[in-house]
Amino acid sequence: MDVAGAKLVWLDPYTGETREHLMTEGTSVTIGRSASNDIQIAEGHVSRMHAVVTCRDDKFLIDDLDSANGTFVNGNRVDGSNTLALGDEINLFVTMLRLIRANADPGDEAAALVSVLVGDKASLRITKGPQQGQVYALLKDEIYIGRSTPNSTWEIALQDPTVSRPHAFLVKEKHHWKLFDLGSVNGTSVNTRPVTGGKAQILRDGDRIMFGATATLFRVGYPGAGPDKVRSRGAR
Repeated sequence: MDVAGAKLVWLDPYTGETREHLMTEGTSVTIGRSASNDIQIAEGHVSRMHAVVTCRDDKFLIDDLDSANGTFVNGNRVDGSNTLALGDEINLFVTMLRLIRANADPGDEAAALVSVLVGDKASLRITKGPQQGQVYALLKDEIYIGRSTPNSTWEIALQDPTVSRPHAFLVKEKHHWKLFDLGSVNGTSVNTRPVTGGKAQILRDGDRIMFGATATLFRVGYPGAGPDKVRSRGAR
């Protein structure tokens, strides 16, 4: 295989735009949530340093870097070094990358780059705070939000000392998401209006939610995903 003639393509979870990274012989490309990676995937379920792809001796290899949620190639979990071939899909929980030829148009590939796990799930984008730029897919119908600690079990853990543990609760009922404050110290607000008294706030697309000093944007869909952009795992 001519490794100089290949690239990784993916959908940016923050903007929904197609991105690409050219692969060259003898180099390693790190993938993760941290901006220090060669490929940054700012999705909350991706680890800071999640995986590494290496071009070596005319072969592609991928290694998982002890990520919290694992790395999968064509639906199979990576254990040690795994080989990659053109057309292979790399799944980082809800984010999908694909290895294609360097001269291929990624436009057609973009439709398949969001995992079926996302579907029509809603999402929270952090717009201000220590984790600014991260996007969380709301994969469950009940989501707890709280301050990140070594023993935290929240679905969304925020690295903000103004956030309580736990802080708020999201629940999906039929076609609507409802938000509750859990007696947090610094409060929860939607479009500057406080959520108080144990009363539910029904969320709408584009609502601005504050958890303490962390600002987020609620969207009814995941960036780049939609009925025409999601396909079943393993389809070709």
